Amino acid sequence: MTEGMPVLGADPFGRYQAELALGTHWYLAALHAAGEWTLPAESVQGRRLTYVINRQALDLLLIIERLAATGGGVPSNELHRLLFACDPPLHVAKSQFHDALGPVNYKAYLNYFYGITVEEALLSAVEVEAAKTHALDTYASQGLYERVYGRPLADLLADHAESRGASPPRRLVWPEYKSFTYWLFQYRVRTHLPPRVASDTRKALDYLRTLRGVSGGSPDPLRPDFEEPAEGAEAPVDVVDVWQPSCY
Repeated sequence: MTEGMPVLGADPFGRYQAELALGTHWYLAALHAAGEWTLPAESVQGRRLTYVINRQALDLLLIIERLAATGGGVPSNELHRLLFACDPPLHVAKSQFHDALGPVNYKAYLNYFYGITVEEALLSAVEVEAAKTHALDTYASQGLYERVYGRPLADLLADHAESRGASPPRRLVWPEYKSFTYWLFQYRVRTHLPPRVASDTRKALDYLRTLRGVSGGSPDPLRPDFEEPAEGAEAPVDVVDVWQPSCY
């Protein structure tokens, strides 16, 4: 049983099936359908799916997974590589990727990429650095979150919960973890000086390249002609409340 309906008259599921019927490759069909996506969250067979994190960040891979589940003969190996290795079956130029998603959903996707994917990479990169720290190093006694955000994890979790009018959770489920990670990204951009934000972003992008086995190429396989922010530039944070509370 599915709860929730797309708003504003959009029909991404119909668009997806129509594209498939015309012979469009399933991945391109999914991108075009994602451009019409307006549903922030829904429950499907007991699973809560949150497509829009904190009303700003679009979880594109989750949307593609949802569309592919409606049928159309999607090769399971291609879908698996996309969802778990971020390895798309087609290389789509950034301009085509942008046009497929449209300006709003494209910006919301960038929010997800920088605010969740890159933020996770930053935490991992700093964790690797911390493991190499000498015991007598000045920062050796600092925890991971203190190194990145200047505050312990418990305090950050409490502030995040307060921002949502909730109590700190004993355990973060997957959608809450993404919400927290995106909140951390916003907190870092808001509280750190721009040069530090830019430096941390470059560190995370370099770490992503290492993880994905590319040297000097795009750290985002969905955008193979990705352009890294210019020296000193901050990550894009210009999408605010793309989905209004009334959509929930």
